Amino acid sequence: MPRVAEIDRAILAQLRKNGRMSFVELAKEVGASERTVRTHIRAMEENGTIRGYTVRESGIGLTALVRIKVSPGAEIGSFASEVTGWEGIEIIYEVSGEADLVALVHVDDTVALRQLLDKMWMAAPNEIASTTTELVLEQY
Repeated sequence: MPRVAEIDRAILAQLRKNGRMSFVELAKEVGASERTVRTHIRAMEENGTIRGYTVRESGIGLTALVRIKVSPGAEIGSFASEVTGWEGIEIIYEVSGEADLVALVHVDDTVALRQLLDKMWMAAPNEIASTTTELVLEQY
């Protein structure tokens, strides 16, 4: 597994937000030179951290699907609006089926995932009936 520098994490975080960001924009966002950003991206492509045209991470971070069942009488949209935009939450879908919401989550590790789940429960203890978390093992 490749060792990942803080600048690599910063680059990946920005690419998650906008995978089409220019090297110049990316350099401004991470506080590095364009050349440094290009060098790090090339290295991550060569070592397999970034695989393909879209950003696909390997060996760092954690992606999970958090299925949320909202308590009877709770407003689904209000809860979803509250947590949308939290660090680590990429997007929240309202879905049919057993769960009411599914959050796509990107965090550094299981500790950060646990903190995010705890934050959800603390923010809306009466609105959440249950959560089920599934870890993403591979992206195709």
